[in-house]
Amino acid sequence: MKNLVILMYILLSITANAQRHENQSINYRVVAVSSENSRVESVSNEVKLYLPMKIYLPTAFTPNGDGLNDTFGAIGEGIENFRLEIFNRWGESVYSSDNAAAKWDGRYNGKPVPVGSYNYKLTAYGKEFGEVNKTGRVTVLN
Repeated sequence: MKNLVILMYILLSITANAQRHENQSINYRVVAVSSENSRVESVSNEVKLYLPMKIYLPTAFTPNGDGLNDTFGAIGEGIENFRLEIFNRWGESVYSSDNAAAKWDGRYNGKPVPVGSYNYKLTAYGKEFGEVNKTGRVTVLN
């Protein structure tokens, strides 16, 4: 009976930029190699694994132009489809985007919104975990 060494090859690496949503996967293949003469004895099919979807939304931001926390939006990885809507206290949509990299600057119709709480609704889809629906509040501060 031959002694075999099993090697697992990572064929593609994870995309370095987490904000890019395409091609966020790792491909694996198992290869059995003879320990006697280093000959390849068996090769498995390739398996593609996708990054798990992760999404974080802050609870407050300060759109005052000081360069710190001036925008609000999702931070995440493994996101395939995305939709974020933000509403004022009367239920009027003040911001919406289908781009996970886009951020709200605290303006509505070109003017700064009043300080206070705004509701958001997030819908996102990742290949590994399916659809996520999340609602919450973000506070606009000075």
